[in-house]
Amino acid sequence: MRFDTLLIANRGEIALRVIKTAQRLGLRTVAVYSDADIEARHVREADMAVHIGPADSALSYRNISAIIDACRRSGAQAVHPGYGFLSENPAFAQAVLDAGLVFVGPSPDVIDLMGNKYQAKAAMEAAGVPTVPGERIHGDDADILMAARRIGFPVIFKATAGGGGRGMRVALNEASLLDSFKSARSEAMGSFGSDEIIIERAIECGRHIEIQVLCDKHGNCVHLGERDCSMQRRFQKVIEEAPSPAVSPALREAMGEIARKACEAIGYTGVGTLEFLLDADGAFYFMEMNTRLQVEHGVTELITGVDLVEQQIRVAQGEVLGIAQDDIVFQGHAIELRVCAEDPDAGFLPEVGRIERWCEPGGIRIDTFLENGTQISPYYDSMMAKFLAHASDRTQAIQKLSLACSNTVLLGIRNNLAFLRQAINHPVFLQGNATTQFLGNEDFQHPHWRRLPSLHATLAAAFALGDMLARPGDKERRGLSMRPQYMLEMQYATPTGQAQASQLLLIRPLRNGYAVKLGQTREDLADSAEIIVDYVLEQDSDVICVVDGVRRKLPVAHSDRASVWVQDGASAWRYARRVREAREEVFVDDVLMVRAPMTGKVISVVVNRGDLVEANQTLLVIESMKMEIPVFAGLPGAVGKINTTEGQQISAGQLLMEITQL
Repeated sequence: MRFDTLLIANRGEIALRVIKTAQRLGLRTVAVYSDADIEARHVREADMAVHIGPADSALSYRNISAIIDACRRSGAQAVHPGYGFLSENPAFAQAVLDAGLVFVGPSPDVIDLMGNKYQAKAAMEAAGVPTVPGERIHGDDADILMAARRIGFPVIFKATAGGGGRGMRVALNEASLLDSFKSARSEAMGSFGSDEIIIERAIECGRHIEIQVLCDKHGNCVHLGERDCSMQRRFQKVIEEAPSPAVSPALREAMGEIARKACEAIGYTGVGTLEFLLDADGAFYFMEMNTRLQVEHGVTELITGVDLVEQQIRVAQGEVLGIAQDDIVFQGHAIELRVCAEDPDAGFLPEVGRIERWCEPGGIRIDTFLENGTQISPYYDSMMAKFLAHASDRTQAIQKLSLACSNTVLLGIRNNLAFLRQAINHPVFLQGNATTQFLGNEDFQHPHWRRLPSLHATLAAAFALGDMLARPGDKERRGLSMRPQYMLEMQYATPTGQAQASQLLLIRPLRNGYAVKLGQTREDLADSAEIIVDYVLEQDSDVICVVDGVRRKLPVAHSDRASVWVQDGASAWRYARRVREAREEVFVDDVLMVRAPMTGKVISVVVNRGDLVEANQTLLVIESMKMEIPVFAGLPGAVGKINTTEGQQISAGQLLMEITQL
């Protein structure tokens, strides 16, 4: 059962996380990689790396036979699955054991039991764990309606075979019931290969609380407290913290004791997490169990001092748990932010592209695979980094993260850093009162809390210099003042993601700086006052400007000859030296040009040429970074030419369909 070579059947930051601990324990590490990850950090930092297939994760990181063969070729004696991909696949765990290898995780039977939400719920009820009212769906539309009426609205549909927020839809009433069911079933099949669905009562204004457990193969089991994962968007966690502001010591002990008894009842071994919903009255209900390491495991490590990956490896090697429940001491407060490749100003659409510049902030723990030049592809999850802060109290942890977001340099791809900074500084979060509905409610969506596009003179000056330096022959500083005035344009996505808006800049070089005018139109420029930027220079890829006596330093990066990224605190803007792009054309002769809001794959086209559609009707569905994004008509009309088919890979801005306005 002892092993000295460990293969990590995963990629990105979790592969690096496991490699770090495994190497500290003296193990030789083996990475696996697809074509998309040939130059990835986890490939370089492992002791060995084995190629397993093409870029599409369905053919590589989910390929059981390729991973087992990689163990044979590398001499690996054990496999750590990380999270996602095959981490909760009982067939994979069994294949590892059948090959005579050690699987770092629970037994295939336990993974199978807890991997199906309906079976897991029944097992927990038998162990005396409280569960949410619900049932498995078997019948037709009428049976679904009757089940919803028995449970009571609102209801939630869940994929029995999945997790991570996928295959989940809420129906508030009977009118939305069947559409929610069909959408959940479709996403479940695409994400997990099973369209089996359960229906449960949706707990409104609840808290998502999970209990971390650690069990060895000798009957010993401890819990390591709770994590609060209530800050969610589309059922996917965004911010996690430990301990929870809503959990008292007595409630923590009650939930932890139930979690331990549940693990003993099913014979659980290794690291696992039981997830609960905590309602406003303090009652809690079991939702599911994750039989793997969680993305947010780091906050538990920070407040307990326990390396959970190390414990996984030791348990897998048959060691007796060296920690008793009384040994677990909680110190301070920890919060994690998930930094993702997505555009909050465009409905959180996934983003793909190249990281032009990445500089980590100090003072916090950062788990990431990022570096200058990293390519963010559409094949994998959108999470690029995890920011984790640990402090003596919650307020200080929030302050650390706020500063870290502002001090990070992340240029080349739109991201959610500014959104995260705003979220943790919202009064509701600061007071510890955020529920699972918070990020989607009207209070948070108020414009005051959205990162609305803006442009001030310092940014304009930074872009002006960055733009000139991006052109061949413009490196001499004195040459800048010799240019005549010229016009530039900043472009950004609208909240719908279907079109582009812009801000015009009229730049007039001076001897020691610039005169800048800002406006939405040329007419605005004529009427606007000039803002004098007294001093501009470039230093170590940053631009230093003085406006109205205030000196500021802003990071810049060039993505191509026509565009420059400029960062201002946690916000990053892309400036384009152009007037118009073809993809910005929304209407041509009363015909709406429906373009792809992101790079991805078309998984369904739900209309045909000649169909009459309403403004909010779905035309097609795109999948990118494990997310399904519907594309809506936007206005009533008749479907004209359709330029795409199911299964086609598409790029952002690509023309998909035409709608003739009625």
